[in-house]
Amino acid sequence: MTPAEKHPHLDMPSTEQLRALIESIRPALADVYLEVHRLVLDVLPDVRFEVDRTDAGIGYGARQFGYNGWGMGALAAHRAWVSLVFFRGTKLDDPNGLLEGTGASVRHVKIRSLDELEVRRAALRALLHEAAHHHGT
Repeated sequence: MTPAEKHPHLDMPSTEQLRALIESIRPALADVYLEVHRLVLDVLPDVRFEVDRTDAGIGYGARQFGYNGWGMGALAAHRAWVSLVFFRGTKLDDPNGLLEGTGASVRHVKIRSLDELEVRRAALRALLHEAAHHHGT
């Protein structure tokens, strides 16, 4: 079975399609997940994205998830938070100290609530702008 068969994707889904998917997987995080996605689209209105129908992971930028290359970032829903992932996170300036992780290049920001998102919104916008610059988006 190919990676695409194990993890089928939906290209540029609507908000309604995303809501149905995330509510079927992580209903308690649906509002946070959708609001972070809205933030990404607000900052980067022309970004291409795909959602993995198996786990609701959204990849931003061309050819994400290692299928024939890497994209700019991703949004992933976990048990108690969503992670906004930056594939070239080690290259980003993070004066607010939001980025977590110890990998060679990937970093992420955990967001547990809408209130936490609001507090971090300006810093996340700056990270998204910079990530798009490094990606060439």
